[in-house]
Amino acid sequence: MFLHLRPEIMETQEQEIILRTLDLFMRYGIRSITMDDVAREMGISKKTIYRYFDNKADLVHKCVTLVHDTIKSRMEEIHQSAKNAIDELFDIDRVVREILENHNPGVRFQLRKYYPKTYNEVFHGRKQLILKMIAENIESGKQNGLYREDVVTDIVAHLYCSKVETLPDEEEQLVNKYNMKPIMRQGLVYHIRGIASPKGLEYLEQKLKSE
Repeated sequence: MFLHLRPEIMETQEQEIILRTLDLFMRYGIRSITMDDVAREMGISKKTIYRYFDNKADLVHKCVTLVHDTIKSRMEEIHQSAKNAIDELFDIDRVVREILENHNPGVRFQLRKYYPKTYNEVFHGRKQLILKMIAENIESGKQNGLYREDVVTDIVAHLYCSKVETLPDEEEQLVNKYNMKPIMRQGLVYHIRGIASPKGLEYLEQKLKSE
Protein backbone atom coordinates (compact mmCIF):
# COMPACT_ATOMS: atom_id res chain seq x y z
CA MET A 1 0.00 0.00 0.00
CA PHE A 2 1.20 3.48 -0.87
CA LEU A 3 3.32 4.95 1.90
CA HIS A 4 2.23 2.17 4.24
CA LEU A 5 -1.01 3.95 5.11
CA ARG A 6 -1.66 3.02 8.66
CA PRO A 7 -4.34 0.54 9.75
CA GLU A 8 -5.61 2.86 12.49
CA ILE A 9 -6.99 5.28 9.91
CA MET A 10 -9.36 2.57 8.66
CA GLU A 11 -12.04 3.54 11.17
CA THR A 12 -14.91 3.86 8.74
CA GLN A 13 -16.22 2.22 5.61
CA GLU A 14 -15.50 5.43 3.71
CA GLN A 15 -11.82 5.29 4.64
CA GLU A 16 -11.61 1.61 3.75
CA ILE A 17 -13.08 2.37 0.32
CA ILE A 18 -10.44 5.07 -0.17
CA LEU A 19 -7.59 2.72 0.75
CA ARG A 20 -8.80 -0.09 -1.50
CA THR A 21 -9.37 2.34 -4.35
CA LEU A 22 -5.85 3.73 -3.95
CA ASP A 23 -4.49 0.23 -4.34
CA LEU A 24 -6.51 -0.24 -7.54
CA PHE A 25 -5.31 3.11 -8.91
CA MET A 26 -1.67 2.27 -8.25
CA ARG A 27 -2.01 -1.13 -9.93
CA TYR A 28 -4.18 -0.29 -12.92
CA GLY A 29 -4.22 3.49 -13.27
CA ILE A 30 -6.93 5.99 -12.49
CA ARG A 31 -8.70 6.15 -15.82
CA SER A 32 -9.33 2.42 -16.21
CA ILE A 33 -10.91 1.95 -12.77
CA THR A 34 -14.68 2.46 -12.61
CA MET A 35 -17.03 2.71 -9.67
CA ASP A 36 -18.19 -0.79 -10.63
CA ASP A 37 -14.62 -2.03 -10.22
CA VAL A 38 -14.39 -0.47 -6.76
CA ALA A 39 -17.72 -2.00 -5.73
CA ARG A 40 -16.61 -5.41 -6.99
CA GLU A 41 -13.26 -5.15 -5.19
CA MET A 42 -15.00 -4.19 -1.95
CA GLY A 43 -17.85 -6.67 -2.28
CA ILE A 44 -20.39 -3.88 -1.81
CA SER A 45 -22.96 -2.14 -3.98
CA LYS A 46 -22.35 1.06 -5.93
CA LYS A 47 -25.18 2.57 -3.91
CA THR A 48 -23.03 2.16 -0.80
CA ILE A 49 -20.10 3.90 -2.50
CA TYR A 50 -22.29 6.81 -3.58
CA ARG A 51 -23.35 7.23 0.01
CA TYR A 52 -19.85 8.60 0.66
CA PHE A 53 -18.70 9.94 -2.71
CA ASP A 54 -20.60 12.15 -5.16
CA ASN A 55 -18.86 10.68 -8.20
CA LYS A 56 -15.52 9.26 -9.33
CA ALA A 57 -13.90 12.71 -9.32
CA ASP A 58 -14.83 13.08 -5.66
CA LEU A 59 -13.38 9.65 -4.90
CA VAL A 60 -10.16 10.48 -6.75
CA HIS A 61 -9.84 13.76 -4.86
CA LYS A 62 -10.27 12.09 -1.48
CA CYS A 63 -7.79 9.33 -2.37
CA VAL A 64 -5.08 11.76 -3.38
CA THR A 65 -5.82 14.01 -0.40
CA LEU A 66 -5.35 11.07 1.96
CA VAL A 67 -1.92 10.37 0.47
CA HIS A 68 -0.94 14.03 0.87
CA ASP A 69 -2.19 14.12 4.47
CA THR A 70 -0.23 10.96 5.26
CA ILE A 71 2.95 12.49 3.83
CA LYS A 72 2.36 15.66 5.83
CA SER A 73 1.88 13.68 9.04
CA ARG A 74 5.09 11.72 8.46
CA MET A 75 7.05 14.90 7.78
CA GLU A 76 5.74 16.56 10.95
CA GLU A 77 6.72 13.52 13.02
CA ILE A 78 10.23 13.66 11.58
CA HIS A 79 10.52 17.38 12.30
CA GLN A 80 9.56 16.84 15.94
CA SER A 81 11.76 13.81 16.61
CA ALA A 82 14.99 14.40 14.66
CA LYS A 83 18.17 14.89 16.70
CA ASN A 84 19.53 17.62 14.42
CA ALA A 85 19.18 19.07 10.92
CA ILE A 86 21.33 16.45 9.19
CA ASP A 87 19.53 13.56 10.87
CA GLU A 88 16.24 15.17 9.87
CA LEU A 89 17.34 15.29 6.23
CA PHE A 90 18.21 11.60 6.28
CA ASP A 91 14.76 10.84 7.69
CA ILE A 92 13.06 13.10 5.13
CA ASP A 93 15.08 11.34 2.44
CA ARG A 94 13.62 8.00 3.49
CA VAL A 95 10.06 9.32 3.20
CA VAL A 96 10.72 10.99 -0.16
CA ARG A 97 12.36 7.80 -1.45
CA GLU A 98 9.31 5.81 -0.39
CA ILE A 99 7.10 8.25 -2.29
CA LEU A 100 9.21 7.95 -5.43
CA GLU A 101 9.49 4.16 -5.19
CA ASN A 102 5.69 4.01 -5.18
CA HIS A 103 5.52 6.63 -7.91
CA ASN A 104 3.50 5.52 -10.92
CA PRO A 105 4.11 7.95 -13.81
CA GLY A 106 0.92 6.80 -15.50
CA VAL A 107 -1.18 7.67 -12.46
CA ARG A 108 0.35 11.11 -12.18
CA PHE A 109 -0.15 11.74 -15.92
CA GLN A 110 -3.80 10.64 -15.77
CA LEU A 111 -4.43 12.72 -12.68
CA ARG A 112 -2.96 15.79 -14.36
CA LYS A 113 -4.92 15.23 -17.59
CA TYR A 114 -8.33 14.13 -16.33
CA TYR A 115 -8.50 15.66 -12.85
CA PRO A 116 -6.47 18.89 -13.16
CA LYS A 117 -8.16 20.64 -10.25
CA THR A 118 -7.21 17.85 -7.85
CA TYR A 119 -3.74 17.54 -9.37
CA ASN A 120 -2.97 21.24 -9.03
CA GLU A 121 -4.33 21.44 -5.50
CA VAL A 122 -2.60 18.38 -4.10
CA PHE A 123 0.75 18.59 -5.88
CA HIS A 124 0.99 22.30 -5.11
CA GLY A 125 0.33 21.41 -1.48
CA ARG A 126 3.03 18.73 -1.54
CA LYS A 127 5.53 21.13 -3.09
CA GLN A 128 4.79 23.77 -0.47
CA LEU A 129 5.16 21.17 2.28
CA ILE A 130 8.59 20.07 1.03
CA LEU A 131 9.71 23.69 0.58
CA LYS A 132 8.66 24.53 4.13
CA MET A 133 10.36 21.48 5.62
CA ILE A 134 13.65 22.07 3.79
CA ALA A 135 13.67 25.80 4.54
CA GLU A 136 13.12 25.12 8.25
CA ASN A 137 15.80 22.43 8.12
CA ILE A 138 18.33 24.84 6.62
CA GLU A 139 17.60 27.51 9.22
CA SER A 140 17.90 24.94 12.01
CA GLY A 141 21.21 23.70 10.61
CA LYS A 142 22.56 27.24 10.48
CA GLN A 143 21.58 27.89 14.09
CA ASN A 144 23.29 24.69 15.23
CA GLY A 145 26.43 25.35 13.22
CA LEU A 146 25.94 22.38 10.89
CA TYR A 147 25.27 24.50 7.78
CA ARG A 148 27.13 27.54 6.51
CA GLU A 149 25.69 30.97 7.26
CA ASP A 150 26.10 32.09 3.64
CA VAL A 151 23.59 29.51 2.34
CA VAL A 152 20.56 31.30 0.84
CA THR A 153 17.70 29.32 2.34
CA ASP A 154 14.99 30.14 -0.22
CA ILE A 155 17.17 29.31 -3.24
CA VAL A 156 18.49 26.02 -1.86
CA ALA A 157 15.04 24.90 -0.71
CA HIS A 158 13.64 25.48 -4.20
CA LEU A 159 16.56 23.65 -5.82
CA TYR A 160 16.00 20.64 -3.56
CA CYS A 161 12.26 20.64 -4.19
CA SER A 162 12.69 20.92 -7.96
CA LYS A 163 14.95 17.87 -8.02
CA VAL A 164 12.50 15.81 -6.00
CA GLU A 165 9.61 16.80 -8.26
CA THR A 166 11.36 16.19 -11.58
CA LEU A 167 13.53 13.15 -10.84
CA PRO A 168 10.96 10.44 -11.73
CA ASP A 169 9.98 12.11 -15.02
CA GLU A 170 13.26 13.58 -16.30
CA GLU A 171 15.85 11.01 -15.25
CA GLU A 172 14.29 7.90 -16.78
CA GLN A 173 17.60 6.37 -17.85
CA LEU A 174 19.09 6.89 -14.40
CA VAL A 175 16.03 5.47 -12.65
CA ASN A 176 16.05 2.46 -14.97
CA LYS A 177 19.75 1.82 -14.35
CA TYR A 178 19.71 2.12 -10.55
CA ASN A 179 17.04 1.62 -7.94
CA MET A 180 15.83 4.67 -6.07
CA LYS A 181 17.88 4.19 -2.88
CA PRO A 182 21.39 4.92 -4.26
CA ILE A 183 20.02 7.73 -6.43
CA MET A 184 18.38 9.43 -3.48
CA ARG A 185 21.34 8.82 -1.19
CA GLN A 186 23.82 10.35 -3.64
CA GLY A 187 21.52 13.32 -4.09
CA LEU A 188 21.18 13.76 -0.33
CA VAL A 189 24.92 13.61 0.34
CA TYR A 190 25.55 16.00 -2.57
CA HIS A 191 22.99 18.41 -1.09
CA ILE A 192 24.40 18.29 2.43
CA ARG A 193 28.02 18.67 1.33
CA GLY A 194 27.00 21.71 -0.66
CA ILE A 195 25.62 23.54 2.37
CA ALA A 196 27.46 22.03 5.36
CA SER A 197 29.95 23.82 7.58
CA PRO A 198 33.17 22.04 8.63
CA LYS A 199 31.28 20.86 11.72
CA GLY A 200 28.45 19.58 9.53
CA LEU A 201 30.82 17.81 7.15
CA GLU A 202 32.49 16.05 10.05
CA TYR A 203 29.11 14.92 11.40
CA LEU A 204 28.02 13.76 7.94
CA GLU A 205 31.13 11.62 7.47
CA GLN A 206 30.64 10.04 10.89
CA LYS A 207 27.03 9.29 10.04
CA LEU A 208 27.88 7.72 6.69
CA LYS A 209 30.55 5.52 8.29
CA SER A 210 28.14 4.33 10.98
CA GLU A 211 25.48 3.18 8.51
